[in-house]
Amino acid sequence: MKGPLLEKLEAFKKELQLLKKLVTAVPGERINRNNISKQANAIADMWVEEMRSPLEHKAKLPAALIEKTAEDMKRLHVLSRPNNLKSSYLAVIDRTLKKFEDKFVLPIKQSATEVESIFDLQKLVPSLANPDESEYLKEAIECAEQGHRRAAIVLGWCAAIDKVQQKILRLGLDKFNATSRKLKAQTAGKYKRWNKEFAVTTLAELQTIFDTDLIVILEGLELLDGNEAERMETCFQYRNHSAHPGAAPIEEPNVVAFFSDISAIVLQNPKLNS
Repeated sequence: MKGPLLEKLEAFKKELQLLKKLVTAVPGERINRNNISKQANAIADMWVEEMRSPLEHKAKLPAALIEKTAEDMKRLHVLSRPNNLKSSYLAVIDRTLKKFEDKFVLPIKQSATEVESIFDLQKLVPSLANPDESEYLKEAIECAEQGHRRAAIVLGWCAAIDKVQQKILRLGLDKFNATSRKLKAQTAGKYKRWNKEFAVTTLAELQTIFDTDLIVILEGLELLDGNEAERMETCFQYRNHSAHPGAAPIEEPNVVAFFSDISAIVLQNPKLNS
C-alpha cells in the first residue's frame, strides 16, 4: 500500500504545482481559461476518486486533515467554473501544498511496515536500527517460517521487553520508581487500584518486574497510550499461551498480529528509540 499511495501523492502534488503555475501566469484578477478549469476539476476528482479513501482508511491520516483537504478540493471544484477569482484559486492551492511532505508523506513513510502473512515478517527486520535487535527478531521470524509459531512468539516477546527495559535504563531507574509511586498515589481514574511501588536500582532488579507491570509504568510515563498498552497486554497473552501448554491454538493470523503489534508499538516506536 505504501509505494503506490506515495506515488499517487507525488502525482497529486505535481498536478497542484502545475495548476498554481498556470494560474499565476494569468494576468488580471479572474480566471476564465478552459485549460485551468479542466486542470482544477481533474485535481478535485483525483482527490475524491483516488486519494481520500486510502489516506483516510488505510494510511489513517488525521481526520481533521482529511476533512480540511476535502473542503478545499470541494472548493477547487467550484472554482473550476468560469470567472472565479485568481486569489481564491491560489489560496486553496497554497493551503493544500503547505507542509505537504509533513502532512501527507512523512506519516505514511514512518508508519508500520505492512505485514499480511508469516512470509512478510522479514520486512520488519530492516526497519530496526539496532543490529542486535534485528538479529534477535530475525531468529524469531525464522522460527515462525519453519512452523514453530509458539517459539517465535516467545522470542519476539523477549525482544520487545528487552527494548522496554533498555529505554527505562536510559530514562533512569529513579524516574521509573517515581512513576510507580505516582500511580499508586492516585485515588481515582484508571490507576486507582494500582497498589505497587518499586525501588529498583539495577537492570537485574528491573528484570524481576512482571511484564504486565512494565506495561502499566510505560503508560504512566506516557511512552504508550491506553490503546497501545491494551494491545501489548494482548501480545503478552499470546506469549503466555505460547510458553505454557494449553488448548488455545496459535495460528498464522495470531503470529502476524503479534509481530505487527510489537514492531509498531515497541520496536519501531520513536518514543522508545530516543
